[in-house]
Amino acid sequence: MGQRPRAAPNAGRPLRRRGAPQLREPARRTMRLVFAVVLVMQLDCVEALECGLGEYPIGAECCLMCAAGLRVFKHCTANSSTMCIPCVEDTYTDHPNGLEHCRKCKLCDKGANLVPEVACTYTKNTVCGCPPEYFCSYLGSEDCELCQRYTVCFPGSMVKERGTKTTDNVCEACPPGTSSTANMSHSCIPWSKLKKNGWVQGENGNSSSASSVTVIVCSVVVAVLVIAVGLTSIWKWRKRKNYVPPVQESRSEQQSQALILTVEHTDQTTVPVQETGAGPEETSIE
Repeated sequence: MGQRPRAAPNAGRPLRRRGAPQLREPARRTMRLVFAVVLVMQLDCVEALECGLGEYPIGAECCLMCAAGLRVFKHCTANSSTMCIPCVEDTYTDHPNGLEHCRKCKLCDKGANLVPEVACTYTKNTVCGCPPEYFCSYLGSEDCELCQRYTVCFPGSMVKERGTKTTDNVCEACPPGTSSTANMSHSCIPWSKLKKNGWVQGENGNSSSASSVTVIVCSVVVAVLVIAVGLTSIWKWRKRKNYVPPVQESRSEQQSQALILTVEHTDQTTVPVQETGAGPEETSIE
């Protein structure tokens, strides 16, 4: 019997290319672990960078901060210090910083009845407050955020507590037998004194007089006059708006019209004729 041919020693195995030796899986895992450890150590070194007072970290350097009213124009390097420049108008920095841009000044909201109480500077932000006759009804962490008008204590009442920058006026009705004659009165007057001065006490405890009636009548008259003047102005304006100037006629049209009027107003026209022997006669044409 014949012998079987022997199989090649590398039969059934993938051929390896010649060159750099390939790393096995355990070796790859080891290299990855080493790389991760090195990266973590570098991050720890960066986080561990502590700068002194008045300095700020930038990369691997500790740069000197810019003073209030200034900002960073160029960060420091190993060979140069921080370069600072002033803030422009309507911007500020209120403390030493490493900012590349100054902060914008606050704008007071007119819808909330706010006005600038302290104007913005290069080193301090705007402080908003309330205008006269208003008080701050909502105070924020830095300044006022909402203002309201003070309550007015009308005649028949008096001011119990005067309002402050953050509180409203407190009004109180006059005790029985007394009243007040003006807004924001601090005391009430007995009825007897009111009668001597010409004031008459009403049923509801509110004082009234002939002078108050006169004021009301005058106010009504002034209002009617104002309305009348307004209506007259509107009527004149509409009249001017709707006015159409007449169209000028040409000279030839005017002459033709004048000729027609002359013929219409003339009763007779006399025309001379030739003699027939007896004498000159005139024939009338109607």
